[in-house]
This record gives sequence, C-alpha cells and structure tokens, in this order.
Amino acid sequence: MDEDALRAMLPMGFGAQSVQSHDARESESLGGSDDAGSLEEEVSGDETGQVWAETPAPFSAPAPRELQEACTSGPASNKHTEDEDEDDYGPEPDVLHANGISQEQANVAGPSHTADETDRLPLAEHIQLEGHTKSIASLAVDPAGARIATGSLDYDVKLWDFGGMTTSLRPFKSFEPAENYPVVDLSFAPQTKNLLCVCATTQPRVYDYDGDEIAKFRKGDVFMRDMRHTTGHVSEMTCGAWDPVDDTRFLTGGSDSTVRLWDMATTSQKAVVVVRSKERGTKTKVTAATYTSDAGAIVATGADGALYMWSTSGNYGRPSAMIQHAHSHGSGASSLASRDALLVSRGSDNTVKLWDIRQLRTPVAVRDVPNGSDQTNVSFSPDGRHILTGSASVPGGPDAPDTLHSSWGQVVMLERDSLSISLIHPVSRSSVIRTQWHPRLNQLFATTREGIAYVYFDRAVSRLGAILPLGKKARARKNLFAHISEDNLLADMPIFTEEDEQQPKKRHINRLRQDPKATRIPERPLHGQGRGGRIGRSQMQPLMLEMWESDLRAEDPREALLKYADKAEKDPKWTSVYAKTQPKPVFDKHTEEDS
Repeated sequence: MDEDALRAMLPMGFGAQSVQSHDARESESLGGSDDAGSLEEEVSGDETGQVWAETPAPFSAPAPRELQEACTSGPASNKHTEDEDEDDYGPEPDVLHANGISQEQANVAGPSHTADETDRLPLAEHIQLEGHTKSIASLAVDPAGARIATGSLDYDVKLWDFGGMTTSLRPFKSFEPAENYPVVDLSFAPQTKNLLCVCATTQPRVYDYDGDEIAKFRKGDVFMRDMRHTTGHVSEMTCGAWDPVDDTRFLTGGSDSTVRLWDMATTSQKAVVVVRSKERGTKTKVTAATYTSDAGAIVATGADGALYMWSTSGNYGRPSAMIQHAHSHGSGASSLASRDALLVSRGSDNTVKLWDIRQLRTPVAVRDVPNGSDQTNVSFSPDGRHILTGSASVPGGPDAPDTLHSSWGQVVMLERDSLSISLIHPVSRSSVIRTQWHPRLNQLFATTREGIAYVYFDRAVSRLGAILPLGKKARARKNLFAHISEDNLLADMPIFTEEDEQQPKKRHINRLRQDPKATRIPERPLHGQGRGGRIGRSQMQPLMLEMWESDLRAEDPREALLKYADKAEKDPKWTSVYAKTQPKPVFDKHTEEDS
C-alpha cells in the first residue's frame, strides 16, 4: 500500500490537528496571561483578608494526561488490598515523572521553579501519612525532599521515603529514641542530612539518614548549681536546631535555663548559654531557640515571655539584646524563625510577632492566631514573602472553615511585612501543630494533634515528593493455598509417610539431647564399662569396697592409735638428737568402770 492510499484511509487533517493541539498547549504553558496571576489575584476574600481556598484556580500549564490518570485526587487510601495484581505497579517512570526524571532520581530534588509556579499554592490535592497514635509534635523534611521524619508524643519517630512508598503510604522505619519520652523536635542537617532528635530527656541524639544512631551526647550533673560548670542538660530538653552554616554544630534548649552548643566532631559540649530571667529570679525554662539565618547570633525565648539574643562571636556571657515582655508572662514562644534581618516568633499566647533583628525593641507587626500546642511552629515560605503557621481548632467555635477562630485546624499564611492574612486553608477538625513549605518540592506539610501528617501538592507545579507513591500500587501477597479446596486437597498435596518425614527429625533431636556440648548439661554417670577415660558403674563398686573393707565406727580409737607406736619407735620421725627433746605422749589410763 502506497502513501497516498494510506492517507485516503485516515481522517482529514489528522496530522495537522495533532500539531495544532500540541502548539496550543505549549503556548498556554508558556504564559497564558489571562489565567495566570499573582497570589493576590488567585485568592479572594472579604474585607478582613480572611479567605479559604477550597480548590485553587486552574493553572495555565495543565498536568499531562498520563499523570492525571495515574494519580487520584484527594487523600490516598492507606488500606492494603489483598487481591491486587502483583505485577501492577502503576505507570512507568517516564510517564509518572512529567519532567523527564527517572525512578532512580526519585531521591533527588527536581529543578528550580519559575516565578509563576511559586505563586500558585500547592493545595489542589493531598495525601495522609498515618501511623502515630498521638500528636505529631515534630516534623523534618530533608533538603532534597526525598525523606521526611515525624516525631510524636507516642514516643516514636517514623521515617517516610517517597521513592520507596506505594499507595499503602507506610513508613520504612519506626523506632523509639528514648523509652517512654515524647519526641519534641526533629531537624535534618543541611548538607550531611543527619537527623537531630530532641526528646524530653537530658541527652540529645543524632541519627544518620537511614535512622541508625551515630551519636549520643552526655547529660549533666544534677548536683551542680552553676549550669556553666556542668557538661550537658540536667532537665528535659525543649528544642533543637542545626547551625545553618556548619553541619558539625547544633544547639539545644532545655528547662534548666540553658542553651547548649554541641560539636559533632568531638561529640561534646562546645559552649553553654545561661538564660537569666529578671522576673522569675535567675532561671527560666527555655521554650524555643534557634540560629539566625547567617549563624551570626543565637535567639532564644523563655517561659517568662522574654526574648534574648547573643552574638556567636562573643563569650555568651550577657545577651546583646533582650526584650522582657515579648510575649505574655508564663507562656513564652513555641517557635522562632529567622530570615535575613527578620525574626518571627510564634507565642503560646495565641500571637505571631514580627521583629527586626537590627532594632530588637518593639515588634514590627502582631497577628492574633489561636495556638493549640506548645510545639506549634512558624516558618517562612520558600520565596520569603509569606509566613506560615498552624492554628488551633477552637472548641465551641463556628463550623466555618474560612474563619480563623473556628472549630477547624487550619494552615494560616501571613504577609511578611504586615502579617495580614493571605490564606486560610482548613486541614482537619484537629489543631495543626507543625507546618513546612518545602522549597524544592513545592509541597506543603502539616501535622495535627490527631496523629496524621498531611502533604499537599499540585501536580501542575509540584515536583516528585507525594506524587511518586500515588502511581505505585502495593504488592499483593500471594495466597499459596488459594487453589486448594476440599475436592482437590488430597490430589494436590504430595504424599509423605510418617517414617520419611518424622523419623529423621526424631533421630536428630535424640542425638542432640545426648550430646553434652549441645545441651550444656552436666555429665551423667556411666552404666556398664567405662569409656573415654571415665570409669563405669561396674568398676566403681569393687574400688569402693577395697577402700572401705571394714567399718571404722566399730573399731576402738585407742587401739587404732597405739598400733602405730611400735612403728614410730623403729622408724622415728626425728633424728636421735631431736628425739630426746620431744615431749613424751601421755595417755590417760582408766578402766572400764571409770567409763
């Protein structure tokens, strides 16, 4: 068949229609300006600025058709189906990764996003990571975005790997760092990816990327009154953070009124910062501590509500700046975050405050956001233009997801300069504790008090991460007895006699029981003739009879002693010289009547 005949059989405009559709899609993805807009244009709200984005507006660059079919919208199911086909793993890697990234590159972050992509919030879909039984108080995502760690008040740390997970969404490792102590803070090192684990104990721990412990630091002496003279915390820790410049250093804060700096190279304490309160005597509980973005200073807050800052180039004797009433007395701040010259604090007094590090006197802006946990954090968006935090579900509040003080736990996004509300996104009926917007994945993470971690993403602008496990179905376990029924039970099973199957095992067990080395039992007496240098029972009886020919109990003791007198005189023990000086034995003479 020639080419002209083949074209006659096809519809008219077959090739041109395909090319035109492709060009149209390409033009839309490169900047359809009608649909694309800034964050302010996408999110609408009332006069107060409080909004709720149920479903973001469609982006100008739609996701590939294959990727839309492979990934389902909404939360993925965590139930394992037994009747799934074992060979059905979802789409191939070239279809799953829309940006040309193979399955082997699943643990590597995707390319940087454009300005239009970062303006769109990745809230279109989400998955749920379940496994904890109590509140998830700590969250850490590695810089590449391939692995996350969650710590809970149920004492467990769970590691999740997006590249290895399937639709079952199960963690690949779960461990308990400190027995019966909750996990209060987790963080990955920027370069080495070591995991810092802070529990409500006195000893910080560091784990490698696979969750194996590589360092455990010392605890302090509880009998020391001066905290500068003890190496380690003497009471429970409350927070921890890595040095943003040097992965060999990190800090921890505790309720012993100290912030301690540690060195990974020597696994020892490098310096100690004593927090002295002016309102509560000399000590106060350190509720939050962190480095500034350039590691030039250390910022901490105490239960007295004060905010402290020390320069890392000094001796940490006196703070370089201090604000006594930064937050309400007795609450302090649950989290601190720094970017450039700005510092934001999340207070347990239901406030979010923005500070200028260069003039640490009064807050630049204040916003009222309900707080439901002492571990609620605050963080900056990847572009630094917004501040992210979680809100508490208010008991008895209105059932309105778009209201800040409602019965919903929400992710709240604030403007960096004024702390005005840009977005309110409901998560669940439980309070939101930890939030993080990953810069390379362009995905948003949120943990709740109900023990569930939510990962939000948008397939049009997000890369890898939560998208990977959606296209890989869990392997179904083979049922080896599925083909066996009552009719063919005897026909399918091989016939073995009892002697063929049971006797070898029985003989082997009997030999092990008789082996003294295998059983480690004491040697038993031999019967019959001796062997192996041991005397048997038959030779033992005559030997014992020769040793005791008569009964010594019936013999007179005096006669038994005097029969050796003649022998002693004939063969004396002493020489003739010393024999004259030896005392003579005197025996008591008595008769039978005297006795």
